[in-house]
Amino acid sequence: MLKPLRVAILLALSLLGACVERRLLVRTDPPGADVTVNGEKVGRSPVRWRFDHYGQVLVEAEKPGYRPTERIVELPSPWYQKPGVDFFADVLVPTTIRDEHEVELRLEPERRLTAKEVERGVSELARAADPLRKKSEASR
Repeated sequence: MLKPLRVAILLALSLLGACVERRLLVRTDPPGADVTVNGEKVGRSPVRWRFDHYGQVLVEAEKPGYRPTERIVELPSPWYQKPGVDFFADVLVPTTIRDEHEVELRLEPERRLTAKEVERGVSELARAADPLRKKSEASR
């Protein structure tokens, strides 16, 4: 008679909504960058992204006036998510377990060339091309 009671208790515990909540917090410097994880737009930083599987993810951030940046982030599984143990953490523990990882991406400002720098570059290209032009004309 105790055996059916134990089964009923285990079944009731499994229905309590226990789970592992996995999140990646992405911060950027400066804040407010558009964040993409594995090609999926997830919002503006700081932003929390929920994930189901551990492993590597590609985190990208972009903001007007800054060069886009990206980083591959490793999301290692904790001990309670190893095969065999994960059933107890996901189903039988009567509370939500939060597993949160953080990453910060630094965006570098875009460097804008001044008119003088552009002019200087054009002049240097013209000087470099001049001997080639003369050589080409001489061989005709």
